[in-house]
Amino acid sequence: ADGHRVRLATHSNFKDFVLNAGLEFFPLGGDPKVLAGYMVKNKGFLPSVPSEIPVQRQQIKEIIFSLLPACVADDPDSNVKFDVDAIIANPPAYGHTHVAEALKVPLHIFFTMPWTPTSEFPHPLSRVKQQVGYRLSYHIVDALIWLGIRDMINEFRKKKLKLRPVTYLRGNYSTPPDVPYGYIWSPHLVPKPKDWGPKIDVVGFCFLDLASSYEPPESLVKWLEGGQKPIYIGFGSLPVQEPERMTQIIVQALEKTGQRGIINKGWGGLGNLAEPKDFVYLLDNCPHDWLFLECKAVVHHGGAGTTAAGLKAACPTTIVPFFGDQPFWGERVHARGVGPAPIPVEEFSLEKLVAAINFMLDPE
Repeated sequence: ADGHRVRLATHSNFKDFVLNAGLEFFPLGGDPKVLAGYMVKNKGFLPSVPSEIPVQRQQIKEIIFSLLPACVADDPDSNVKFDVDAIIANPPAYGHTHVAEALKVPLHIFFTMPWTPTSEFPHPLSRVKQQVGYRLSYHIVDALIWLGIRDMINEFRKKKLKLRPVTYLRGNYSTPPDVPYGYIWSPHLVPKPKDWGPKIDVVGFCFLDLASSYEPPESLVKWLEGGQKPIYIGFGSLPVQEPERMTQIIVQALEKTGQRGIINKGWGGLGNLAEPKDFVYLLDNCPHDWLFLECKAVVHHGGAGTTAAGLKAACPTTIVPFFGDQPFWGERVHARGVGPAPIPVEEFSLEKLVAAINFMLDPE
């Protein structure tokens, strides 16, 4: 809108999405399906067993080593030259600070979950319960991540960026203190902590208007018109460990509560029904900003974008967190009174889902 040339570097499965938005695309390393599977299995970034370490390290290394080409390489399709003037990144890119240092360009961090130390709540990747440990939890997560990637970062600095190695104690791993941050969530859901400085902003949720150009399949329109508003259940691109069992629980919960439901099959393989049910519609993909307006409530994994879309559509929300920041959003939704307590995916049961649906549909 302001005449800037924008290149969005991300995984290749988002290429068409990026190009259709009118931006330039550059592929980052790493396989999002492998990464998602790893994160679900290990409940986040840190490996739960030694055998998982090589998987995690290979994926992270591929991302890190693709960051410099993302800023300086010609367009892979058109060969048009590209020289970066500024970088916008999120913390899990892991190498953004070092690329900005090498290229001597400004850096601005944007992210959908808290990464700046505060005494008001713990780091979402930690499960610290006592307030006295909230601020410390950010430094602990930071240190653990650094221990896992420091050799890759320093190899990247030395071989690709021609920079000297850094140590954590020098303070050069984490983003320098003068770098501005913008956090992408509603201050009504999580107000800006009082101990965050002026260079840290909570800017509100960001939404794409996908609904205006979406043409729903005729079968979906007819199904929606054929009864009461449904409940949406879906876990996006997250692989579900036991999709048949989870599908059975969802169908039984809808039956017990007398509700209709839309099941988003996603990457998780949900929705393989032995026989069709007239109160269940199976969906491959659909813009949330269109779909959630047609729903009375939503059940999902608690990704920041899905959470935002559900709340914007005024849908009571049940979050079934798999890993990462998802428990954090589940707790915040419950604390604001717009949904029941989150149901961790390993505790997902018929009894808990029925209770959650009843909670969401209670007028109080």
